[in-house]
Formats: sequence, C-alpha cells, structure tokens
Amino acid sequence: MSAIETREIAIPAGTWKVDPSHSRVEFSIRHMGIASIRGSFADFDAVIAGGDEPGISGAIRVGSVDTRDEARDGHLQSPDFFDAERFPEITFASTRFDGGKVAGDLTIRGVTREVELDARVTGAGTDPWGNERVGLTLSGTVDRTAFGLNWNNPLPSGEPALANEVTLTAELSLVQAQA
Repeated sequence: MSAIETREIAIPAGTWKVDPSHSRVEFSIRHMGIASIRGSFADFDAVIAGGDEPGISGAIRVGSVDTRDEARDGHLQSPDFFDAERFPEITFASTRFDGGKVAGDLTIRGVTREVELDARVTGAGTDPWGNERVGLTLSGTVDRTAFGLNWNNPLPSGEPALANEVTLTAELSLVQAQA
C-alpha cells in the first residue's frame, strides 16, 4: 500500500517548500453555539524535510487573517486576540512524526505549546513544468485559551459567544527545492 492509502507520513527525501498560491491555512471556531466562523491566512510559508527523519517548520503572518469581515479581522489582530503588533507571527516546528500524526511546538502570542496534528500525504508527482510536488494535509484542534486568546462575550443565556476549541487545517502543495 502507498503512503496515501495508509495515511503514513512518507514525504520523499529532500527539501520541500510550500507553494502558497496552491495552499491554504484555515481555522474555524463555533460562534454562539449555532455555527462556525471560518477564516484563513493569506501570508504563510513552510519548509519540509522529507526522507527518513522528516521535519516541518512554518510561519503565518497574523496580519493576513481573513474572515470575510474587516471589523472582525481587525479585532482578531488586536490585543484582545492575536496582538499582531507585538506578535506578528504564529509559528510551528515539528518535534516528531508518528504514523499519521505530527507533533510539534505551536507558538501563538509568544506562548508555545506542544500540539499533535493529523497528517496525510495527499499525492505526489511531477507538475507540467517539471517540478516535483507533494501534497500534505495537517489538521487538528487546539484550545485557544492555552495561548492567551481569552477574549469572549457572554450571550444573554450566560453562555460564551466563542468556543475555546479551534480547528486548524493546512492543505499544502509543496515543491521540491532545487539543490
């Protein structure tokens, strides 16, 4: 069975860089217990070392957050949430790969916590221009309050407007770096 079928991390040897025009980094959070607010980041990068000892590191520029609402995006960049002026980046650096999981240090607002994400190689091949590519999807949930993202607003029922659990998803198209 191939890596795709078994969900094992099997990124070919070499250095792989994210192609941002063919990749997405997204999040969602329950709002008022009714629906989920979804957002994405337009400015990010990632590098993956493939082979026997895989590793991944990446950074997201907080100022590129987009939830399709300018006022909400501004609030997310404020000290109530990401505090983009003081902490302009969210970073991730893997510490281990284990089957279909990747663990690593996620840093938001200067607070670092180990997180575990599901990881799946979604495909590999040569693009029309002769570049080797591999697809990787990472997904998982984090408790936003563990990173100091504590803002909330009580509803008339007394329940909080925002859930603490945030779902993170990165769908990455990676191009093998030239030696």
